[in-house]
Amino acid sequence: MNPWPTGEPPEARLRAALAADRPLLHDHPRLRALLESSAVADPGEFFLLFLHHCMATGAALDQGAAEEDVADLASGRWAGAALLAELGHANSNSRTHTEAVFDPATREFVLSTPVPGAAKYPATFGPAGLATLAVVSARLLIGGTEHGTALFLVPVRDERGPCPGVSIEPCPPTALLPLDYATVRFDGVRVPYRRWLRDGASITPDGEFHDPLADAGARGRRTMSMGRFGWGAITVGLAAVARASVSLALDRAGRRRTLDRLAGEIPAIDHLNQQRLLFGALASALAATTLARRETGRYWSFGAPPGVHRELGLTKVAVTALADRAVNRARSASGTAGFFSEHRLIGYQGLTLAFQSAGGDNRLIALDAAWTMAAGQEYTPPADAPGADEWVTLFRHRERLLHEELATGLDGSFDTWNARSELALRFVSAHSARRTAEVVSGELPSDLYELHCLEEVEAHAGWFLAHGLLTADQVLGLPDRINALCRCLHQDPTPLDRLLCR
Repeated sequence: MNPWPTGEPPEARLRAALAADRPLLHDHPRLRALLESSAVADPGEFFLLFLHHCMATGAALDQGAAEEDVADLASGRWAGAALLAELGHANSNSRTHTEAVFDPATREFVLSTPVPGAAKYPATFGPAGLATLAVVSARLLIGGTEHGTALFLVPVRDERGPCPGVSIEPCPPTALLPLDYATVRFDGVRVPYRRWLRDGASITPDGEFHDPLADAGARGRRTMSMGRFGWGAITVGLAAVARASVSLALDRAGRRRTLDRLAGEIPAIDHLNQQRLLFGALASALAATTLARRETGRYWSFGAPPGVHRELGLTKVAVTALADRAVNRARSASGTAGFFSEHRLIGYQGLTLAFQSAGGDNRLIALDAAWTMAAGQEYTPPADAPGADEWVTLFRHRERLLHEELATGLDGSFDTWNARSELALRFVSAHSARRTAEVVSGELPSDLYELHCLEEVEAHAGWFLAHGLLTADQVLGLPDRINALCRCLHQDPTPLDRLLCR
């Protein structure tokens, strides 16, 4: 279960994992293997590797960093970090207040935190003594004119501590995913022109700004597209801890003896409630794995077209939900072992909870996607598909009807949209359920695929009944169908072990 040498000090292990002979985004199988194994062995270490290999190095590669900076990140001379979110603006990156003012005399940028709410929070840098080069988002100001949100590579600390002009204030300890979190402020930090991730933009010697993109809004969207590199790491890491959680819980349920008042002493897994928890968790973990691995190539591609960004974000949301469900059910089935850190499950839950907000808040991603889909931007509600199975057909109906309900009567006002925010989230959930079923159909064993779909239908059984898509008898029969599948899976557990080794 633990892929790391047990005698190696954690800091030495981290330094070795940060370094490579080239950026690992150019070697997808190797990067995926590193992220999956680190997530299972040490969720905190995974978090630092996701920041380094994907967020920092990904932005540097994608948006035009100098070759020497890319080489220093790849070699591990610098540990990469990302400073995007700000203290006064929750998880939204739509308005950045940190300022980068261009100095024409030196052709440098002066980075400042103009108000308390503009402090970068939360920041995570790893153990003391680790030199850190952060990707920092800031408003680009040239001659008093703003030109959107830009990215800069900024040294924030060296082996001795914070770099000049950088204030790093530690945050109080946190229980889940305990790392050295901090709040970061800048006071006149000078950033060389070459460390502006300009992505084709430029400033002439006489101070004239040129950008191949249409406007500041387009530049801001392009800047924030760096998130897809992190989403690729998040999805493969969370799918890995979901599989590990189910493996631990299934093993424990098979070995743990219970004294039943009717059956006497039997393994915990012989109880149907354990089967429902764990086989459902298995289906969720494998669905998360299939989704994550399917999208790795698009997450870790350079210059990805803007049209894919929404679906990649929604895949992050879907995988996070599936993985969190799998880990939570594995913990629930494991009794006290699900609480104590030595059994790992609570640490895995910390990771799935963290990424509901980290790497882009899931609710904000979903609401933004719902807005564009309701407006018909690069989206058409799914039609009936000839040959689709009963589950995909049901999920297509639900998505189509919820989209119609959401889009009808939209007038562009805040009040109208605000009143429909929960409906918007239900629509996105239905969209994700349909996409997930279409992706995992044929990839999962038929019993696990059916179990996954049945649980999705059962969660919304009242809605399907109210809309005439299921009869009362079909709704009442859902628990028996799920129980029958669990009994079938329990009779032949051998294939389950092979599935968890994917």
